[in-house]
Amino acid sequence: MTDQHHDDVTAAPETMFDLLERRAAVTPGAGLARFADGRALGVGECHDLAVAAARGLARLIAPGDHVLTCLEPGPELVSVVFALARLGAVEVPLALDARRPAAGTARTLIAGADVLRRNPGLLTFAATMDRVVLVDGEPGVLPRAIILDDLLADRRPLPRHRPAPADPAVVMATSGTTGRAKGALLPHFAGVRHARRVVRSMGYTADDVLLNVFPWNHINVRHAGLLPALISGAVLVVRPRFSASRFWQTCRTEGVSAFNFMGAMAAILERTSATPYDTGHRVRRAYGGPAPAALARRFRERFGVELLEAYACTELGDVAAGSSADHRPGAAGRPVPEYEVVIRDDDGRPVPCGRPGQITVRPRTPWTTFSEYVGDPAATRAVVRDGWFHTGDRGRFDEDGFLHFAGRRADVVRRRGENIATWEVERVVAAMPGVLDAAAVGVPSELTEEELLVAVAVAGGAAIEPRAVRAWCLERLPRHAVPRYVRVLGELPRNTATKVVKGELRDQGVTADTWDADRGRAAP
Repeated sequence: MTDQHHDDVTAAPETMFDLLERRAAVTPGAGLARFADGRALGVGECHDLAVAAARGLARLIAPGDHVLTCLEPGPELVSVVFALARLGAVEVPLALDARRPAAGTARTLIAGADVLRRNPGLLTFAATMDRVVLVDGEPGVLPRAIILDDLLADRRPLPRHRPAPADPAVVMATSGTTGRAKGALLPHFAGVRHARRVVRSMGYTADDVLLNVFPWNHINVRHAGLLPALISGAVLVVRPRFSASRFWQTCRTEGVSAFNFMGAMAAILERTSATPYDTGHRVRRAYGGPAPAALARRFRERFGVELLEAYACTELGDVAAGSSADHRPGAAGRPVPEYEVVIRDDDGRPVPCGRPGQITVRPRTPWTTFSEYVGDPAATRAVVRDGWFHTGDRGRFDEDGFLHFAGRRADVVRRRGENIATWEVERVVAAMPGVLDAAAVGVPSELTEEELLVAVAVAGGAAIEPRAVRAWCLERLPRHAVPRYVRVLGELPRNTATKVVKGELRDQGVTADTWDADRGRAAP
């Protein structure tokens, strides 16, 4: 049952270790997480492992120290996350395929031996760190490493220092889909507040089983998966990556009742061939976004699952969210009480209801947002002005106060004096039969400004001609928004959170396999 003490989402600021400690005192025998290798982790077990790890790591790590982590999903990862939170260290989680991460001030790396063995670049980097702690007891991969199991025997008392909700907790990578990824420094309460909001929006209880397939170096699985499970009493089912072919089978086998999604993930599932596992599962709702109204309708009709959209970002957590009782398909819900949201034009002036502009956000309560992009004060100043965070996203409000996401502000292509919102182009192309997904970017034009290129990922077995994509667009888009260039690909470049990396497509530009409508053939 959801902890009624926290019905008010912003009440009682806490750290994530506070949540674990209080829950372990009440229901130590309850389950918390299940992993792909068959292992499970209970609430009390997680607390005991975290305390033991904190005792041992206290010899190496002081409050405020930045600590790099790179671990496969499992009980060790979760216990280390909570141990660092208890010590007041600032965790800097790395992607499993990170090669040469920027260490900043971090001098300690906690990693899995298997991770280092599979990633020679990270192993080389590890040799430059002052301390490397291996969680799985295989010193051969790095002879001078410290083995975590050896530290667990330390029975000294926990440090007296406990971090406060306002203290820095974690450096989370932004998605980096349109530019360079940045590290956002978040305080302890930011994750707790985000988790409480997800529990409230989704109505999670101890009867729920939550599935999450996203990487642990982003906020989704941590703040919108693990912590909501801890707060509500639900169990989190963790998978290391998204597999469309096994998704519904996993849901049925694990008894999943809800999952987290990105828009691309929902679109891929909706376009897969029918299987016996499409129905018969107990999933009834999913948290994430974006989810255009047509996709949400088709998803509900085929799978019986309501896509409850939210608008969130690494720096702020949930800004707007729907719920089963109050949502509108195609909208990201209403702004949550913790934030004030204003849509502004290019000059920073608020725009009328219904008109799109940049989404800007100001917190109403303390310690809910990031404090800085680590090592990049210029980037921080560029987005935080007069207390308002400028998201770089476009959106609009409808007459009932629902927020509608309209793509990245950087995803506006200027072509022959007209602005083209690539989000609208992608929405139209993605609806074409046989298309799995689409991404539109601007490429240099010989006429100054830019030309529009759309890259199309084709569903398995489909045969789509570039001319047909352009013809589809001519019937459904204004003439100025019809792409000149079309690339047909097997798949679009994506990051580990399943988001399309448009920067890669933009950098590739007009390739030899790109069809050019002006020439009626592949570009030279």
